[in-house]
Amino acid sequence: MPAINLDNITDAVINHGDGGKKNPRLHEIYSCFIKHMHAFQREVNLSTEELEIGRQFLFKLAQPSQDFPMGEIHLMSDCLGISETAVLIEDAINTKTTEMNVEGPLYIPGLPERESGEVIGKIEDCDDPLFIHHKVVDAEGNPVAGAKVDIWQPNGEGYYFVQREYLPEWNFYGRFTTDTNGEFDVGTVAPGDYPVPLDGPTGTMLDQLGRHGYRAAHIHYKIHAEGHEEFTTMMYFNRSPYVDSDTIFSVKDFRVDIEEHTDPVEISAKGLDKPFYTLDFTFVLP
Repeated sequence: MPAINLDNITDAVINHGDGGKKNPRLHEIYSCFIKHMHAFQREVNLSTEELEIGRQFLFKLAQPSQDFPMGEIHLMSDCLGISETAVLIEDAINTKTTEMNVEGPLYIPGLPERESGEVIGKIEDCDDPLFIHHKVVDAEGNPVAGAKVDIWQPNGEGYYFVQREYLPEWNFYGRFTTDTNGEFDVGTVAPGDYPVPLDGPTGTMLDQLGRHGYRAAHIHYKIHAEGHEEFTTMMYFNRSPYVDSDTIFSVKDFRVDIEEHTDPVEISAKGLDKPFYTLDFTFVLP
């Protein structure tokens, strides 16, 4: 190996191995990463002191906390747009189907089975009741019967049940099964906006960059259907003030408006004492 200098160190690092014989895909990713990382260091003239700050930052990201038992690596990749970019690359071929989206850190396998039309959480005085009719079809428009649809969301204040001890277990979490027409109904509330936890290294980064940490109001979905790959997406609400500046950059075309119902007869029929909202949306699976 010749004496290392700025002109040859990148090639030296890339070629220090079997050239991808053992693991071609890893070598492809590794080589590209090294090229871009070294180019970045040269472009910003990264100092050894700044490099050490970066090392310590990565160390802090990996430390577990109450909000993130596995550390903040997942949150940081979300806030840097890395998670969504990966989804966009995978979803580029699905031009005629409902868009995919990130799963997020608060999905819990084994959601409780719910009956169509069931209200899946506790409606508080401050909440806007929301009744949703969903249909699941394939790319040709045929209904998908027997599909399992996992739904999870925060309440009207923006809290998932795992984040607050006073919230009932499985609050606004549930699994529905589509009928022979590929349909089901769910009773819920319009979810609230919420900030990602900001007391860790990710929050420090957002603060230093002058970025807010808010997620636009949304509902998560994961659909399991025979003959289709598992499908994960998020539905965003246009009424959210953060719908155009979501901190993980995952708001795309799946945005909805909800219809308000103020007729006293309709309100009474729902067993409510205040206005409610409705929404109708069809999922198209790839």
